[in-house]
Amino acid sequence: MMWRVIAIGVTVSIHCILTAATIPSEVKETVTFIFRPAQRGDLTFDGSGSLRQAQEGEPVPNGTGFFVGVKNEKNPLAFNTYLVTAKHVLQDQRGQLFSTIWVRLNKLKGGAEFVSLDLAAVERAGQIYNHPTDNTVDISVVPILPKQDTFAFKYIPDDLLTTKESFKALNIMEGSDVFFTGLFLNYYGQERNHPIVRFGKVALMSDERVFWKEGGNPPEMLELYLVETQSYGGNSGSPVFFYLGSDRVPGAVIAGPPVLKLAGVMKGSFNEPRMLGLAQQNNANVSFSLQNLGIAAVVPSYLLHEILFSNGPKANREQYTGLK
Repeated sequence: MMWRVIAIGVTVSIHCILTAATIPSEVKETVTFIFRPAQRGDLTFDGSGSLRQAQEGEPVPNGTGFFVGVKNEKNPLAFNTYLVTAKHVLQDQRGQLFSTIWVRLNKLKGGAEFVSLDLAAVERAGQIYNHPTDNTVDISVVPILPKQDTFAFKYIPDDLLTTKESFKALNIMEGSDVFFTGLFLNYYGQERNHPIVRFGKVALMSDERVFWKEGGNPPEMLELYLVETQSYGGNSGSPVFFYLGSDRVPGAVIAGPPVLKLAGVMKGSFNEPRMLGLAQQNNANVSFSLQNLGIAAVVPSYLLHEILFSNGPKANREQYTGLK
């Protein structure tokens, strides 16, 4: 497992023209794609944790991750880096942690490379960090630093994370602009990672937990934001951003560049069953498909902040001065 300290970051330098603004290009460079290993029953399974491949020989992507940097407590000029994703991206259908995942990273000199991450070893070292008190939080954090002389990547500095205290000052509410960037299963790039960007608005920010039901799993009540945008397979784990422009205060125009803050981590979409048809026979089964409702669930970034500044990651950071 790689664990070092770096001092690069996402620089946001943009100009605002009233309410219209493009996203900072650096944001896409913080994103990576996560691929699952072959498992028993797969054509390419050999027990070694190798990449799962489709029949056409293409690797099978599983979700999105992104890098976050936290200022080192002993050296504030340096950062410790973490891979952040949705917890379920690192798990199989039974909710068991994959022994290995593969991370596809863009290279400085062109192309991309798959890098394996031994999750079993990281877990034994106690360095897969989840929320310290709430196991329903769908975020996992792993300390990792890709080779800086090989791979092209940036990270989101921890001061871009939105905390509970940020909301009043930033005037975040229903209608605030958001976007996310992550894996598009239909095209993720032949030679390099090409994250897709989707846009929307905050649809609901509630002080109550939200009902969530997925597949055959028991229903849960979760802390979530609801966003008016469509999320599909592969988007899980994507960073979601508030992008607050000059119109962020109703009835006023604020001069200056838009404010960029991490809103949270994409969990998934809300779906409803839609009947396809009914066979004209006694005791016939009804066939259903799932229709995307255009509302996505986002795990708030303040929960990620609570993970990053919990005892485990803090104790680990204290072992490093940033001078090595």
